[in-house]
Amino acid sequence: MGRLHAVGLLLIVTGVFVASNIYTLIPIYSEIAIGVKSSEEQIIWGSSVFTVCYAIGLLLFGPLSEQYGRKKVIVLGLLMSGLSTMLVGLSFNLESLIVFRGVQGFFLGSFAPVAFAYIFELYEKEKQRTLILTLINCGFLVAGILGQIVSTALTLFYGWEIVFFVFAVIYVTLFTFSHKIHIKTAISPAQGFHIFKVLAVPFSSKQLFNSYLITFTLLLSFIAFYDSLGRMLSTDGFSDEALILIRTIGLAGTILAVFTGRIIEKLHLKKTMIIGILLCLGSLVLFIVFREQPVMITFLSIPFVSSIAMLIPSVISYIGSAAKAQRGLATSFYSFSLLMGASLAPVIAAHLSFTFVMTVLLVFFCCNLFLVLKM
Repeated sequence: MGRLHAVGLLLIVTGVFVASNIYTLIPIYSEIAIGVKSSEEQIIWGSSVFTVCYAIGLLLFGPLSEQYGRKKVIVLGLLMSGLSTMLVGLSFNLESLIVFRGVQGFFLGSFAPVAFAYIFELYEKEKQRTLILTLINCGFLVAGILGQIVSTALTLFYGWEIVFFVFAVIYVTLFTFSHKIHIKTAISPAQGFHIFKVLAVPFSSKQLFNSYLITFTLLLSFIAFYDSLGRMLSTDGFSDEALILIRTIGLAGTILAVFTGRIIEKLHLKKTMIIGILLCLGSLVLFIVFREQPVMITFLSIPFVSSIAMLIPSVISYIGSAAKAQRGLATSFYSFSLLMGASLAPVIAAHLSFTFVMTVLLVFFCCNLFLVLKM
């Protein structure tokens, strides 16, 4: 296997496991609450603090990687992610859980923005670059389900602490491989620290601003759908095993992500995004119509997941093209928008009914269609 192929494969695998930890707490709130002698409502603060610290990391590490190098930030970020993830498993009360979860979120935020900028610098051929970006973003979709499946299964058999010990070992292993395989790229120490430039990126053009608004809704919709569906079906008496099967069937839709590059070549980015949005709108309408038929919803989740799998690589490709010289900064804010939306999704799902959540998502994607048409 060539060096660039190995780098691409490693980035895809790393992306899946880094993003998985955004969702590990969702299905095991009650078990952790018992473990640290707290209430389930208080444990949710662990997710809230994680989200804030993760957002800070997403904005901070992209600019830092321009000064110190993409490889160095990715490698050290994985090492610190492993150590902080182990600390979460060692939490002994509510306060320690919140603090350790916040530290974990901060260091996990070191991967996505740096990896996207790294890919744009490393891969000159557009087709190869688009494929790797597509598979990494597809990995984020897989992580939304994989993270919950792994945490549920490990907690069921071994206890909630083991979830974080296992992920800690995975991150340290990825650190080892990353240190050996990743390639050093050029650094720009003379440019100084760019955190304020990152914050200014969305307002630099209408195209970028619209793209970030769309980006925010993508993983949010994916996670909100599955979280809301799981809550509804759990109330109806569905077992954890049945919910895992339902989530797994929907992942068949991610296959379309592999062909997104070819679709973009034939139809161009804007038309590809319009098709993805229309497919998503159709799925959301059918979810509402068949809301009392779990089997129908399960199979309708395949085109829904396909639409998200098509939109995510399309939007980042559009941002990469529109940003031009600001590409590194633009991808930092892209990952911030994408994964902040994912972090907000459980909050929406926890407070609204399934039908209400689908209606909110329907409104989001009507707005997305309007935004794309205005680009």
